[in-house]
Amino acid sequence: MDKTFIRELLADHSTHPRNYGTLTDPDLAHETSNPQCVGPTHPAGDEVAVTVDVSEETPPVVEAVRFTGRGCTLSQATASLLTEEMIGTPVDEVVDWDSETLEELVGMDLTPSRLKCAELALVAFRQALEEQ
Repeated sequence: MDKTFIRELLADHSTHPRNYGTLTDPDLAHETSNPQCVGPTHPAGDEVAVTVDVSEETPPVVEAVRFTGRGCTLSQATASLLTEEMIGTPVDEVVDWDSETLEELVGMDLTPSRLKCAELALVAFRQALEEQ
């Protein structure tokens, strides 16, 4: 993917996030953070909270997902991109997404520190399932 396009895609999803907000009475909810990624707009680090509605069918499918948060461009843009991909996807498939999935989604290789930023919404989703 063209680097200019990737920068524009991430900037767009960061400033105009898709699926931003919260669901009323969600089936799953969790908030997580990455205190190692600090900046002027997020002095306590990156934060992402997800709320999710899943279907009652077998296997369950993500029907709706919303996120809120603050942090670096990568953490917020990836949360937006991930929530778009989650809708309509079986829950067990989302759980199996890995760093390769995230790198394909954002169009670039991620160093270990950048992966921590990019995976926040996915980590919150997995933790919400564990708490259910």
